[in-house]
Amino acid sequence: MRVLLALFFGFVWLSIAPISQAQQKSPAPKLSDSMIIAMAQQFVLEHFKRQPSDHFDVAFDIANIYPQPGADYWAVVGGFMADSGGKNYKPHAYGIAMRLICIEPDKLKCWQLEKLVIDEKIIMNN
Repeated sequence: MRVLLALFFGFVWLSIAPISQAQQKSPAPKLSDSMIIAMAQQFVLEHFKRQPSDHFDVAFDIANIYPQPGADYWAVVGGFMADSGGKNYKPHAYGIAMRLICIEPDKLKCWQLEKLVIDEKIIMNN
């Protein structure tokens, strides 16, 4: 009788535990393509802010998103025109691999830059 009672309570506990754990988890953030692309473009802008020129202007072109294996991991490839103050725009291409690391996808701090390539030059490769 004790064995049956222990098995019964064990079964009940195993069936309730996943439900209560799932209820405690916060819902996964909803990500739009435009938000993913905007965060990738922000990383490109951050790179240009570190450049020695006093002024720069960047105009982004269409970008493509490539979901990667693993949760919350994307690659974004796109193009942009940049100029460092003389209205001498030059075309550039970029590729970024990034990961969402917290539940506020609209904040740059919640994205981890894994790889950054600009014009076939590796800027970051973690």
